[in-house]
Amino acid sequence: MPLTSIVGRLLPALDEAFPTRMIDVLGGFLAEHAGAESVDLLLADYELEQLVRVRPDQPAVSEAAVPVSGTDAGRAFSTQSVVTVREAATTVMYVPVSLRAERLGMLRVRLRSPVPPDVLTGLQQVATVVAYVVFGAGHFTDMYEQARRRKPLALDAEMQWNLLPVRAFSGPHFELAGQLMPAYDVGGDSFDYSVESGTLRLSLTDAMGHGLQASLLDTLTVSALRNARRAGGSLVEQAHLAQDALLANFPRVTFVAAFLASIDLETGTAEVVNAGHPTGCVVRGGRLHRLDLRAQTPLALDPSCRYKVQQFQLEPGDRLFLSSDGVTDAAPAGGEPFGEERLDGMLLGTLGLPPHEAVRQVLRTVSAYQGDNFRDDATAFCLDWGGGGRDQGR
Repeated sequence: MPLTSIVGRLLPALDEAFPTRMIDVLGGFLAEHAGAESVDLLLADYELEQLVRVRPDQPAVSEAAVPVSGTDAGRAFSTQSVVTVREAATTVMYVPVSLRAERLGMLRVRLRSPVPPDVLTGLQQVATVVAYVVFGAGHFTDMYEQARRRKPLALDAEMQWNLLPVRAFSGPHFELAGQLMPAYDVGGDSFDYSVESGTLRLSLTDAMGHGLQASLLDTLTVSALRNARRAGGSLVEQAHLAQDALLANFPRVTFVAAFLASIDLETGTAEVVNAGHPTGCVVRGGRLHRLDLRAQTPLALDPSCRYKVQQFQLEPGDRLFLSSDGVTDAAPAGGEPFGEERLDGMLLGTLGLPPHEAVRQVLRTVSAYQGDNFRDDATAFCLDWGGGGRDQGR
């Protein structure tokens, strides 16, 4: 029986399996129905630089990882396409495990040659099932989170990562991705978004200071913004609720820079409240344009500040790029900051890449530029706008 016709049986089997048995169940299913000799699940680490095999028997032990750069598995991960490697009597297939545009990792499946013709499509369907199972399992087991970590997270970083939404999303007319750096310590930066009926809402926040204090500030800010957003509050109402929460719980001088936006998915019109955050840019027709948005006072710095909405227009083919000042301010010890000029060159040089790969390449370059001289964390967020339509989420 073709694999494609029985993939539906896999989800109940994985759902019923004990967490540490799910990979064994998957391997047994593919052995029976696709002739697989071995099946491995490789998950991407937080920095999207390595793929680590999940070890249910030793969930806290990370074995030698597969680099994303320069490997067959990494090529499949970066391009989000199946890579097939033929050996003497077997075929190894690397199949991306993704939740929409969020790249979770890779299935490495070794099959007896020749491979039946329906197996490629069947394995892609299996990988989709696995993506949803892995994502859902994160609510009742630490096994997959432990596999993604190359070293223990600092407490502030733990809080930071728990705050994030899925790091990438694709829809009929737009695709977005965000990423943080560094992964294992330093807290304070975050991004968030919500895809709603006819509207995309997003935010970038950057709390004052470093470490646990900054992470606490940012956690409170993002939670307040979500609370107001989910209650139907406007951008201005979100900003003021977050400001009030910060002032009430952190009475000493603190502040959080924030960029709040709401994009109409039919028209591409973006409304923005900018509370002291870098304004970002749009790449249009191969040329880069800085957004002409006035930055108001960061949240909680001036209790009398009344935030106002500004607008800009997205056109089909635009790429919107937003980042915290940790990107442009990054510098090697005793060296000059990375700066807007280098960032602009990176943005133009990565135009041919999808958002998830563009933000990875930008932050990877910034990290290599500053070396071990991390003084601040950094956020990169990229949105490709393809043009709206009346069917967009309505």
